Amino acid sequence: MLNRKIQCFITKLIHTGHSTPAKKFKSAVMENLKSLIPFDMALWASGHEKELEVHNTYLYNLPEILMESWEQIKHQDKLLAGLIANPGKTFDVYDFYSRYERKNLDTYQQHSKLFGIEHAISTAVSNPNSGLLEIMSLYRRDPEKKFSRDEQMVKQFIFPLMIAAWHSNQIQHLVNLPRPSVTDSLALCDIKAWIRHADPDFIGLIKGQWPKWSGPVLPKPIAAWLAGKEKKILKKKIVFSRRKINDLILVQAHPRGSIVFLTKREEQVAGSFAAGLTYKEIANELELSPNTIRSHIESIYKKLAVSNKVELLQAINPY
Repeated sequence: MLNRKIQCFITKLIHTGHSTPAKKFKSAVMENLKSLIPFDMALWASGHEKELEVHNTYLYNLPEILMESWEQIKHQDKLLAGLIANPGKTFDVYDFYSRYERKNLDTYQQHSKLFGIEHAISTAVSNPNSGLLEIMSLYRRDPEKKFSRDEQMVKQFIFPLMIAAWHSNQIQHLVNLPRPSVTDSLALCDIKAWIRHADPDFIGLIKGQWPKWSGPVLPKPIAAWLAGKEKKILKKKIVFSRRKINDLILVQAHPRGSIVFLTKREEQVAGSFAAGLTYKEIANELELSPNTIRSHIESIYKKLAVSNKVELLQAINPY
């Protein structure tokens, strides 16, 4: 399977993920994909499995009204049901219908035929930790040009790689914000606290604080915080901060015990400052200048995402 064409595709995919703005990422990847699996139209959508709620829809050579049409027939679609029941596997629409049967279905007459979709191969990849679901379908118009089994297997192999590249691209380019520290993990969500993208480390932090949590909606205390105005919230194990990005919210999180990421000198300064010593007293104690101590304090506050002595004490002694 790992022939030269696939290797070239993966190489371009990695480059595209790092170098292409978020708004152009999917179109660039789709053009690259056509050289590997020829297709006429495509759909790539993100959603939530529980509600079959779809967002971040990308349509290639298809009109926006396709999604309105799909909403009317989605609960009748055997292909969709099969994708959800078999995450990670690529199916042909004719794995679920005979040609004769499909031609007489409402889903074909009112949807597929309307948009010229004669052949389709689809893949759904789910993240059980966050509840996120990614679906991609490739379509052909010509009834005589069916997708081959080899093309199905290639799509099955590369789609998870495309998802990983896209999520990384979204975080890097849509946000357009450098991580404040190496300890930060990130998620993008909407105002209702539904996760759109999340670092694996972010999911790990959430589960560490709320072991019984499962996505796609963030835990209730975080959802309530997102509905308010405070920019930061401190929980028992995690510090959360946020920033609005268009109609989404970037949520940054790191462990409250992040003092392990301070330098030895910063640990000394943090402990003394949290205990109530002044800049001058710490400077005398460590034989440094007050300006140097001030610089250390600024670095400590940034790394631990705190803004006063009380929060600093809580961050270095979370329990």
